[in-house]
Amino acid sequence: MSKITVLTIADRIACFYSLMPFFFCPCGARFTFTVSPEWCLRKDKNKVLILMRQFIKPDRVDLDLLKSLRAKYERVVFFHDDAGGGIPRLEALPYTDLFYCKALFRDRDLYRRSLYGKELYSDYYHRKYGVTDPDWKDRPGVHDAKELDKLRLSWNIGAGDYPRDKLRQRAGVAAARVFGVPAAKAFYRRGKKTRVSPPEQSVRDIGAHCRIGRISRPSVDFQRGLVLEKVQDDPLFLTGSAPQAAYNRELARAKIVVSPFGWGELCLRDFETVRAGALLLKPDMSHLETWPDVFTDGETCAFFDWDAENLREQAHRYAGNESERIRIAENAARVYRSAMDGLAERFQGIIREVLS
Repeated sequence: MSKITVLTIADRIACFYSLMPFFFCPCGARFTFTVSPEWCLRKDKNKVLILMRQFIKPDRVDLDLLKSLRAKYERVVFFHDDAGGGIPRLEALPYTDLFYCKALFRDRDLYRRSLYGKELYSDYYHRKYGVTDPDWKDRPGVHDAKELDKLRLSWNIGAGDYPRDKLRQRAGVAAARVFGVPAAKAFYRRGKKTRVSPPEQSVRDIGAHCRIGRISRPSVDFQRGLVLEKVQDDPLFLTGSAPQAAYNRELARAKIVVSPFGWGELCLRDFETVRAGALLLKPDMSHLETWPDVFTDGETCAFFDWDAENLREQAHRYAGNESERIRIAENAARVYRSAMDGLAERFQGIIREVLS
């Protein structure tokens, strides 16, 4: 049995989403989890290293560490763990054999550009509206185009622990930090099947759920401000905030859920929407590849433009067309269930490639 070391961090996204397939999908490999780079360099006997969610906290690539790890291991594979198509840690590419991402730009040449705020949409708002960040950081693109051949698509946060329960997940993270990362497994809420509520459920008395939190970085938050500005005073939209448990219940009553971009294009809300049987109303995602992919306009979700000019029009259109709303929501549920049923096979293929 092949042995692979997984160097990760123990936070909520790692423990309850990114690492989920490592915990539950059989693949013919045995994993050693650690949060210590020093342990990897001094004590680890394995020859294959997976870097999961590294150089995020703090947001700085430790090139000296990467060089040391590259010198020690026969294979080094990076799992880029941001929620968007942008890759702010591209300087790690030369020190890896493969570089897996939750999402990738369809146009790979975008990785040769320096994007303001690290994402294509933050760059868009900077260029069009002059939005700037107080902590702006220049992130150079890839100089050697051949390095882009290492890019691969892994899985996104559709694979993970749902519905969200902050207290339980926080307890799982605390256990992972004290007893080791696999301790988080005991805190998952897991059933045998992916549960999705039927879209035609009778009690759907919330037109368009639009409870949106704000983000500290202006270029990332700007879209959310546009959305809230466009929907204010429109009774179709439910805005404001709610505790997590109430939020979960509300999604089950919603016809439509508005899910703008956050720190990346992908949000937990996207998959909460699909699982709740509501129609996902999302900024245009056609520039992105991801898996599970529930982001096909008019088939598994509905798009609005990045300036939110047609947001209200789209929401009212689908709120008033029950058959179309149900058709799209059912398609999304079917695609999502199929993806989750195939997660183990996808993970097995990824691990085979990691070891090959």
